[in-house]
Amino acid sequence: MMSILENSKIIVDIDSCTKCEACVNECRFYYFDSDILCLDKKADDYCIECGKCAAVCPVNAITLKLHKDEILREIPTKENFPSFEFLGNLFQVRRSRRQFTNKPVPKELIEKILNIAGRYSATAWNQEKVYFTVVQNRETLKKLSEESTNQVKNLVRNFEDPQGRNTLETAFPPRFIKRLEGLIPAFKLFLKMIRKGIEVWRRDAEIIIIHSPKDALSPIENCTLAACQIMLAAETLGLGTCSLGYITAFFNVMRPVAKIVKLPLKHIAGYTLAIGYPKARYYRIPARKPLKVKWF
Repeated sequence: MMSILENSKIIVDIDSCTKCEACVNECRFYYFDSDILCLDKKADDYCIECGKCAAVCPVNAITLKLHKDEILREIPTKENFPSFEFLGNLFQVRRSRRQFTNKPVPKELIEKILNIAGRYSATAWNQEKVYFTVVQNRETLKKLSEESTNQVKNLVRNFEDPQGRNTLETAFPPRFIKRLEGLIPAFKLFLKMIRKGIEVWRRDAEIIIIHSPKDALSPIENCTLAACQIMLAAETLGLGTCSLGYITAFFNVMRPVAKIVKLPLKHIAGYTLAIGYPKARYYRIPARKPLKVKWF
């Protein structure tokens, strides 16, 4: 019969344990008492199930109950990792794309990106509370743009009308009103562009909305980390992306816009990306200002 050490989250095959102390050095909840491996009682409450103990054990003696039916992948050899030069090229050629072709992105391609670049992005306290809503349906995308435009028209109209301004100041906090004051000129410009048939809110592309429960730890940061990885992964598959700051804000402050994509009421949109096949071809890497860094 197999000897095991277990709590509510972890199972350790004691018979396989070589007492190498790799888990002890990696995680504060493991310790040896008279040459016997033990788990701190606090692990039941405070273990975040990050899986590092399972990853660091050389004999695969540790299993997280959360993933007990999964076979963990071995770490690839160094030869299978990209070189610094390869990553350097990727970082430098990635651009925010503002022109996309009409070619639809296969669902399988976006799913491939999200399953690795999105699902494996870092999250605070390993909560993994990052959700993705992908909008590919052209009719839904059209509704999203139209409703965004309608909402912005109403904002501009109300902001410039004394009574409407009063209503806005009652409904929104002062910091929002101050921010809105700086955005009104840009909104007016966008509305002119829209009248000319230019799609400004999502660059006429499909979109990925990255959202998280409002009560999660660091929801905006978690969504942003996922977005960064998705942008780089998309580039390797011939796709382009663009950050959509305005429409992200619309999801959070304009419920009619959020309802179109059925964004959960208790979620916050942390990041939105346009994604598609780029129309423009770049031949050179744009210059950047010198590195700004202090050393101590």
